[in-house]
Amino acid sequence: MTMAVTVESGDITQVQADVVVVNLFEGVTEPSGGTGAVDAALGHLITDELAQSQAFKGKLGDTLCLHTHGKLPARWVVLVGLGKAEKFDDTAIRRASAAAIQACKTLKAKTVATLVHGAGIGGVAPDTAARLVAEGSVLGHYEFTKRKTGKDAKGEAKPEPLAHQIDRLILLEKHTEKHPEKYEALKQGCQLGLDIAAGVTMARDLVWDSGNHVTPTVLAEAARSLNGGAISVKIYNQEDIEAFQMGSFLSVAKGSVEPPRFVHLTYTPPSGKARKKVAVVGKGITFDSGGISLKTNDWIEVMKMDMGGAAAVIGLFKALSARDDLDVEVHGFVPTCENMPSGGANKPGDIVTSMSGQTIEINNTDAEGRLILNDAMTYAQRHVKPDELIDLATLTGACLIALGYAASGIMGTDQPLIEQLRAAGDRAGEKLWQLPLYDEYETFLKSDVADLKNAGNDRQAGSSAAGTFLKAFVEEGQKWAHIDIAGPAYTKQATPEAPKGATGVGVRTLFYYLYQLPGTRA
Repeated sequence: MTMAVTVESGDITQVQADVVVVNLFEGVTEPSGGTGAVDAALGHLITDELAQSQAFKGKLGDTLCLHTHGKLPARWVVLVGLGKAEKFDDTAIRRASAAAIQACKTLKAKTVATLVHGAGIGGVAPDTAARLVAEGSVLGHYEFTKRKTGKDAKGEAKPEPLAHQIDRLILLEKHTEKHPEKYEALKQGCQLGLDIAAGVTMARDLVWDSGNHVTPTVLAEAARSLNGGAISVKIYNQEDIEAFQMGSFLSVAKGSVEPPRFVHLTYTPPSGKARKKVAVVGKGITFDSGGISLKTNDWIEVMKMDMGGAAAVIGLFKALSARDDLDVEVHGFVPTCENMPSGGANKPGDIVTSMSGQTIEINNTDAEGRLILNDAMTYAQRHVKPDELIDLATLTGACLIALGYAASGIMGTDQPLIEQLRAAGDRAGEKLWQLPLYDEYETFLKSDVADLKNAGNDRQAGSSAAGTFLKAFVEEGQKWAHIDIAGPAYTKQATPEAPKGATGVGVRTLFYYLYQLPGTRA
């Protein structure tokens, strides 16, 4: 679904659109600014509704749809709540924009004009406000309909249409011709928001789609589609992976008829100057049955999402592919395969040798993500030698139990890196909560027959135990952070900007971190 988004100068009361979107802080009963102008043009209909309505109080994400009855060129006005003024931040702008777009979809609108929520109020710079409105609007507009035909059993079109699509969104600012620098800032901010949203959308599409459609080969080809400009892509096949001596990765892949792939994406700053080099690694299990340690029925049906980390890495590079202004050299690594039970699959008790040379006793074939990640991390450290190494993975159900859908877990060897990623996550609207890597957890992974086991024998500190396993493959002095996105990658708790299912989590956090994008407040 493509929605064109542009910045234009004009009067919100005169713009030609199906719907105009205005806003209001919680507790405000007399609208001002653009909302006040629309209210006056409507004969103070908004004011009257505020006085009578029990449903709309201006809470964040609340919407109220009002028919204009010919008093405006637009047929409808959507009033969206911004929440409490003292809590107004990036998330409020993003969420209000997403909620407004969803309301416009219910009205079957094709063209929507919106105020740039936050611009000029609450200390929000025009480019920041435009970025967040564009980002939130596209994310709120998103639906996955790729596999829906809209046909009935006879092959005929069903009466009910597929998801409604808005063709055009106008970010409207009045009198920008008198302030060309503001107009340019709005355009640049809008484009940045669209680039970020494009990356999230690509990640969502990959995670939403089914395991029979997104195989390791297809996932690798999705990465290849980004090749060009500042992005270069290399794809390694099974023979290459064998040559790299990635025995841990290959041990997972051998249980499936689908061949594995190892993807290396690179963003090279067009300026030729990079202030640092960052490597990001994403777990790419395109379907996880659990292997011989088979998953139970309540989890297995959504295990197409176990490549959420890989999708986030690819989505990040989708966002970067439109940019020529980043001064960081970025390397993305995607080890991808299926984890299936078969006569050739890993068996509990098997011992494999990783690329690092360390041997691993596999006591749980469902702890397979760490088996493919460790080899990718070793490759990244040896071949790229990054200043910072970050991995993302839907790694443990324990992290979902600990933090729910609301947050990802983060841990690592470098506290400043962890804190910077958490700050970026806050600005991006993706919460990160730090979990410990205590020395005591190393005892969980001691093996009598190999250098270490891939999983503990009980359910204690499952997320930290998994992180401790990965830490064993981090070379001395390497700055490293591990992000467990098992909870928010595929959720049952929808928000306006993140519907149920695939969220594309991780793309925004990484992008905001790399660009060091500011928040709405100093």
